[in-house]
Amino acid sequence: MQTPMSSERFLNSFGLRWDTQAQGFELLAASRLSLPISDLGAMHGAILVERIRSFGKQLVDVQPHIARLRHGMDLLGLDSNLFLRHLEASIAELLAKSKALLSDESDASLCVVVTPGDYFSGKQIHGFVHWLPIPWRKLAHWYQSGTTLVRVQYASGAGECWPSNIKSRSRLNYYLADQDAAKRFEGGLGLLCTSRGMVADTSAANLLMVDRQGNVISPRREDIVQGTSLDRVERMLKSQGFEIQYRDLHFEELQDASEVLLAGNTGCLWHASRLQKRQLGNAEPGPLCTSLQKQWCGELGFDWKSQAIQKAKASSAELP
Repeated sequence: MQTPMSSERFLNSFGLRWDTQAQGFELLAASRLSLPISDLGAMHGAILVERIRSFGKQLVDVQPHIARLRHGMDLLGLDSNLFLRHLEASIAELLAKSKALLSDESDASLCVVVTPGDYFSGKQIHGFVHWLPIPWRKLAHWYQSGTTLVRVQYASGAGECWPSNIKSRSRLNYYLADQDAAKRFEGGLGLLCTSRGMVADTSAANLLMVDRQGNVISPRREDIVQGTSLDRVERMLKSQGFEIQYRDLHFEELQDASEVLLAGNTGCLWHASRLQKRQLGNAEPGPLCTSLQKQWCGELGFDWKSQAIQKAKASSAELP
């Protein structure tokens, strides 16, 4: 939940819209960004999305997101070259125009949305870029108390319904999963499965399990969204002498894990403390989680974990 003041800032922020005729982006008030009812994204849920988080008011890891978006646009049969070339330059313009927003909010997520165009006029890219708030209080809770994972019967779909190396906004399964999880456990995060009943991922993050022997295990690559945060965590693990084992992961294995880690764009890296009613590990951030968080903050030169905790305290004080 955002404070009224914070919500107002985002509603009055700036965004970008792709102008098909001019073949470039135009800077607009966020309130003017919309899709027509005949848009193929609105009609079929054919929407690509990338969310790029800022740290210390600077966007980080832009290129991996651009590369994944390019791949998705290629799959949709869209000419990505001109769009993406203009996108990088226009993001810099938007950042300059958003100094006041980032100053007030500390940081935010930049969301890039692309659809295949219009049902009537055929394929012509519809795209826009807008800011989203970071849920500071949710992140602070995750960092301090961990996440409760809730097994749900909804399948992830990644690798089965669409390629796992693109990111789509067709997220009804994730929405239903989290809705189901929240009904059963307050603050719970739905843990989705594959069509074969194996562990997949959550709406907010990829999952890694550390077993009692210290092995780091992930569901198979082809069964999960290939997250940019997971890629960073894998690089950090290699620097610490670990290799991720990608294989089928049974839900029952999580019950005996020494640590369960979650890696996602907004929250970066944190631990799962419970699988429904069952405690995972000692319910505290384990040594590997703590080590990776420290390394991530060190690589960025920015303590995102402390930032979230401090922002959560400040936002709680602002609420009526």
